[in-house]
Amino acid sequence: MDRAFAGSPGLIMIDLLSLSDDVTVHGRSIHLFDNLDFHLEPGRYALLSTTPELRRSVLDVLAGLRPPRRGHVRCTGSVSWPIGRNGIASGKATGQDAIELISAIHGLEYPRACELVSLLVPRPDYLDEPFNTWPQYVKQEFNFALGLLPQFDLYVIDGAIPFEESRFTRMWQSLFEDRLVGKSLILSTPRQKQMLDYCTKALIYDGMDFTVDDDLESCIERYPAHSVREEMGTSASAGSSDDAEFFF
Repeated sequence: MDRAFAGSPGLIMIDLLSLSDDVTVHGRSIHLFDNLDFHLEPGRYALLSTTPELRRSVLDVLAGLRPPRRGHVRCTGSVSWPIGRNGIASGKATGQDAIELISAIHGLEYPRACELVSLLVPRPDYLDEPFNTWPQYVKQEFNFALGLLPQFDLYVIDGAIPFEESRFTRMWQSLFEDRLVGKSLILSTPRQKQMLDYCTKALIYDGMDFTVDDDLESCIERYPAHSVREEMGTSASAGSSDDAEFFF
Protein backbone atom coordinates (compact mmCIF):
# COMPACT_ATOMS: atom_id res chain seq x y z
CA MET A 1 0.00 0.00 0.00
CA ASP A 2 1.28 3.46 -0.89
CA ARG A 3 0.76 5.73 2.11
CA ALA A 4 1.11 9.51 2.10
CA PHE A 5 0.93 11.08 5.55
CA ALA A 6 0.07 14.59 4.40
CA GLY A 7 -3.67 14.36 5.08
CA SER A 8 -5.48 15.96 8.00
CA PRO A 9 -5.88 13.67 11.04
CA GLY A 10 -8.87 11.44 10.57
CA LEU A 11 -9.63 12.68 7.05
CA ILE A 12 -8.30 9.54 5.47
CA MET A 13 -9.15 8.81 1.86
CA ILE A 14 -8.50 5.57 0.00
CA ASP A 15 -7.92 5.38 -3.74
CA LEU A 16 -7.95 2.09 -5.62
CA LEU A 17 -6.05 2.55 -8.86
CA SER A 18 -6.38 0.03 -11.71
CA LEU A 19 -6.81 -2.66 -9.08
CA SER A 20 -6.94 -6.33 -10.06
CA ASP A 21 -6.78 -9.25 -7.65
CA ASP A 22 -7.85 -12.87 -7.16
CA VAL A 23 -8.60 -15.02 -4.15
CA THR A 24 -8.94 -18.76 -3.63
CA VAL A 25 -12.16 -19.89 -1.92
CA HIS A 26 -12.63 -23.60 -1.20
CA GLY A 27 -10.02 -24.42 -3.85
CA ARG A 28 -11.61 -22.23 -6.52
CA SER A 29 -10.01 -19.06 -7.89
CA ILE A 30 -12.33 -16.04 -7.87
CA HIS A 31 -11.71 -12.55 -9.25
CA LEU A 32 -11.94 -9.96 -6.47
CA PHE A 33 -11.26 -6.89 -8.60
CA ASP A 34 -10.76 -6.33 -12.31
CA ASN A 35 -9.03 -3.06 -13.21
CA LEU A 36 -11.05 -1.19 -10.57
CA ASP A 37 -10.74 2.54 -9.95
CA PHE A 38 -12.53 3.71 -6.81
CA HIS A 39 -12.29 6.64 -4.39
CA LEU A 40 -13.46 6.24 -0.78
CA GLU A 41 -14.11 9.44 1.15
CA PRO A 42 -13.54 9.71 4.92
CA GLY A 43 -16.40 8.22 6.93
CA ARG A 44 -17.66 5.33 8.99
CA TYR A 45 -18.66 2.41 6.81
CA ALA A 46 -20.27 -0.98 7.38
CA LEU A 47 -18.83 -3.43 4.85
CA LEU A 48 -21.64 -5.43 3.22
CA SER A 49 -21.69 -7.82 0.30
CA THR A 50 -23.75 -10.29 -1.69
CA THR A 51 -20.73 -12.59 -1.24
CA PRO A 52 -19.91 -12.32 2.49
CA GLU A 53 -17.33 -15.09 2.16
CA LEU A 54 -15.16 -12.57 0.27
CA ARG A 55 -15.34 -9.75 2.81
CA ARG A 56 -12.27 -10.97 4.65
CA SER A 57 -10.15 -10.85 1.51
CA VAL A 58 -11.55 -7.43 0.59
CA LEU A 59 -10.46 -6.13 4.00
CA ASP A 60 -6.99 -7.60 3.47
CA VAL A 61 -6.57 -5.44 0.37
CA LEU A 62 -8.07 -2.27 1.88
CA ALA A 63 -5.94 -2.60 5.03
CA GLY A 64 -2.77 -3.26 3.04
CA LEU A 65 -2.18 -6.73 4.47
CA ARG A 66 -1.20 -8.04 1.07
CA PRO A 67 -0.51 -6.34 -2.25
CA PRO A 68 -2.99 -6.80 -5.10
CA ARG A 69 -1.99 -8.72 -8.19
CA ARG A 70 -2.01 -5.49 -10.18
CA GLY A 71 -2.64 -1.83 -9.39
CA HIS A 72 -2.27 0.21 -6.23
CA VAL A 73 -4.07 1.07 -2.99
CA ARG A 74 -3.22 4.60 -1.91
CA CYS A 75 -4.34 6.30 1.26
CA THR A 76 -3.67 9.38 3.32
CA GLY A 77 -2.97 8.56 6.95
CA SER A 78 -2.49 5.43 9.02
CA VAL A 79 -4.60 2.28 8.74
CA SER A 80 -5.04 -0.35 11.45
CA TRP A 81 -4.72 -4.06 10.90
CA PRO A 82 -8.13 -5.84 10.95
CA ILE A 83 -8.77 -5.60 14.69
CA GLY A 84 -10.55 -8.61 16.13
CA ARG A 85 -8.81 -11.33 14.18
CA ASN A 86 -6.85 -14.01 15.92
CA GLY A 87 -3.29 -14.38 14.79
CA ILE A 88 -0.63 -12.88 16.99
CA ALA A 89 -1.97 -14.59 20.11
CA SER A 90 -0.63 -18.03 19.23
CA GLY A 91 2.34 -20.28 19.80
CA LYS A 92 5.00 -19.93 22.48
CA ALA A 93 5.24 -16.13 22.42
CA THR A 94 3.82 -14.25 25.41
CA GLY A 95 1.49 -11.29 25.70
CA GLN A 96 4.44 -9.14 26.72
CA ASP A 97 6.23 -10.19 23.52
CA ALA A 98 3.26 -9.07 21.42
CA ILE A 99 3.00 -5.72 23.22
CA GLU A 100 6.72 -5.16 22.74
CA LEU A 101 6.44 -5.95 19.01
CA ILE A 102 3.55 -3.53 18.44
CA SER A 103 5.29 -0.86 20.50
CA ALA A 104 8.42 -1.18 18.36
CA ILE A 105 6.50 -1.12 15.06
CA HIS A 106 4.35 1.88 15.97
CA GLY A 107 6.83 3.88 18.05
CA LEU A 108 4.99 3.47 21.35
CA GLU A 109 6.41 3.58 24.87
CA TYR A 110 6.50 -0.06 25.89
CA PRO A 111 5.85 0.48 29.65
CA ARG A 112 2.79 2.64 28.92
CA ALA A 113 1.49 0.12 26.39
CA CYS A 114 1.84 -2.68 28.96
CA GLU A 115 0.04 -0.54 31.52
CA LEU A 116 -2.92 0.07 29.20
CA VAL A 117 -3.32 -3.59 28.24
CA SER A 118 -2.99 -4.68 31.88
CA LEU A 119 -5.71 -2.20 32.80
CA LEU A 120 -8.06 -3.39 30.05
CA VAL A 121 -7.84 -7.18 30.15
CA PRO A 122 -9.48 -9.00 33.08
CA ARG A 123 -6.61 -11.51 33.40
CA PRO A 124 -3.33 -9.56 33.19
CA ASP A 125 -1.63 -12.45 34.97
CA TYR A 126 -1.64 -14.28 31.62
CA LEU A 127 0.55 -11.66 29.92
CA ASP A 128 3.75 -13.39 31.02
CA GLU A 129 2.52 -16.82 29.91
CA PRO A 130 2.80 -18.40 26.41
CA PHE A 131 -0.26 -17.90 24.22
CA ASN A 132 -0.71 -21.64 23.83
CA THR A 133 -1.72 -21.79 27.52
CA TRP A 134 -4.37 -19.03 27.28
CA PRO A 135 -8.14 -19.66 27.26
CA GLN A 136 -9.77 -18.56 24.01
CA TYR A 137 -11.77 -15.72 25.60
CA VAL A 138 -8.55 -14.24 27.04
CA LYS A 139 -6.97 -14.30 23.57
CA GLN A 140 -9.98 -12.56 22.04
CA GLU A 141 -9.98 -9.78 24.62
CA PHE A 142 -6.21 -9.38 24.28
CA ASN A 143 -6.49 -9.03 20.49
CA PHE A 144 -9.05 -6.24 20.87
CA ALA A 145 -6.95 -4.54 23.55
CA LEU A 146 -3.91 -4.53 21.26
CA GLY A 147 -5.92 -2.70 18.61
CA LEU A 148 -6.27 0.31 20.92
CA LEU A 149 -2.54 0.76 21.54
CA PRO A 150 -1.64 2.77 18.41
CA GLN A 151 -3.90 5.62 17.30
CA PHE A 152 -4.97 5.25 13.67
CA ASP A 153 -6.68 7.50 11.15
CA LEU A 154 -8.69 4.55 9.82
CA TYR A 155 -9.80 1.70 12.05
CA VAL A 156 -10.56 -1.59 10.31
CA ILE A 157 -12.50 -4.14 12.40
CA ASP A 158 -13.17 -7.71 11.31
CA GLY A 159 -15.56 -9.39 13.72
CA ALA A 160 -18.04 -8.52 16.45
CA ILE A 161 -17.01 -5.61 18.65
CA PRO A 162 -17.00 -6.68 22.34
CA PHE A 163 -20.63 -6.67 23.48
CA GLU A 164 -21.05 -9.02 26.44
CA GLU A 165 -21.81 -7.24 29.70
CA SER A 166 -18.44 -7.02 31.45
CA ARG A 167 -15.88 -4.58 32.76
CA PHE A 168 -13.68 -5.26 29.72
CA THR A 169 -16.50 -4.46 27.28
CA ARG A 170 -17.38 -1.20 29.03
CA MET A 171 -13.77 -0.03 29.18
CA TRP A 172 -12.94 -1.12 25.64
CA GLN A 173 -16.01 0.51 24.10
CA SER A 174 -15.38 3.75 26.00
CA LEU A 175 -11.76 3.96 24.88
CA PHE A 176 -12.59 2.93 21.32
CA GLU A 177 -15.25 5.62 21.05
CA ASP A 178 -12.69 8.18 22.23
CA ARG A 179 -10.19 6.92 19.66
CA LEU A 180 -12.83 7.10 16.92
CA VAL A 181 -13.57 10.83 17.31
CA GLY A 182 -12.65 12.50 14.02
CA LYS A 183 -11.43 9.20 12.54
CA SER A 184 -12.70 6.81 9.87
CA LEU A 185 -13.95 3.24 10.26
CA ILE A 186 -14.57 0.19 8.09
CA LEU A 187 -16.51 -2.40 10.10
CA SER A 188 -17.23 -5.97 9.04
CA THR A 189 -19.36 -7.59 11.73
CA PRO A 190 -22.17 -10.16 11.93
CA ARG A 191 -24.00 -7.96 14.45
CA GLN A 192 -26.39 -5.57 12.73
CA LYS A 193 -26.85 -3.38 15.81
CA GLN A 194 -23.13 -2.64 15.86
CA MET A 195 -23.29 -1.46 12.25
CA LEU A 196 -26.07 0.97 13.16
CA ASP A 197 -24.31 2.10 16.36
CA TYR A 198 -20.91 2.79 14.82
CA CYS A 199 -21.47 3.39 11.10
CA THR A 200 -23.29 5.99 9.02
CA LYS A 201 -22.96 4.50 5.53
CA ALA A 202 -22.75 1.16 3.77
CA LEU A 203 -19.69 0.21 1.74
CA ILE A 204 -21.07 -2.47 -0.58
CA TYR A 205 -18.82 -4.91 -2.38
CA ASP A 206 -20.70 -6.50 -5.27
CA GLY A 207 -19.60 -7.74 -8.68
CA MET A 208 -15.92 -6.81 -8.24
CA ASP A 209 -16.89 -3.20 -7.51
CA PHE A 210 -17.70 -0.91 -4.57
CA THR A 211 -20.63 1.42 -4.05
CA VAL A 212 -21.45 3.67 -1.11
CA ASP A 213 -25.03 4.00 0.13
CA ASP A 214 -26.22 6.49 2.76
CA ASP A 215 -29.28 4.40 3.65
CA LEU A 216 -27.48 2.02 5.96
CA GLU A 217 -30.56 0.46 7.53
CA SER A 218 -32.03 -0.45 4.14
CA CYS A 219 -28.72 -1.91 3.01
CA ILE A 220 -28.48 -4.08 6.11
CA GLU A 221 -31.86 -5.55 5.22
CA ARG A 222 -30.73 -6.25 1.65
CA TYR A 223 -27.34 -7.66 2.60
CA PRO A 224 -27.87 -9.77 5.73
CA ALA A 225 -24.73 -10.28 7.77
CA HIS A 226 -23.17 -13.72 8.07
CA SER A 227 -21.11 -14.86 11.01
CA VAL A 228 -17.36 -14.48 10.94
CA ARG A 229 -17.06 -18.25 11.35
CA GLU A 230 -18.78 -18.71 8.00
CA GLU A 231 -16.14 -16.50 6.40
CA MET A 232 -13.19 -18.50 7.70
CA GLY A 233 -13.12 -20.60 4.52
CA THR A 234 -11.59 -17.68 2.61
CA SER A 235 -7.83 -17.64 2.20
CA ALA A 236 -5.52 -15.58 0.08
CA SER A 237 -4.24 -17.17 -3.09
CA ALA A 238 -0.87 -17.53 -1.40
CA GLY A 239 -2.52 -19.88 1.08
CA SER A 240 -1.99 -17.76 4.19
CA SER A 241 -3.63 -18.92 7.40
CA ASP A 242 -5.45 -16.90 10.01
CA ASP A 243 -2.33 -16.87 12.15
CA ALA A 244 -0.42 -15.24 9.30
CA GLU A 245 -2.99 -12.59 8.44
CA PHE A 246 -2.77 -10.40 11.53
CA PHE A 247 0.21 -8.26 10.71
CA PHE A 248 0.31 -4.54 11.15
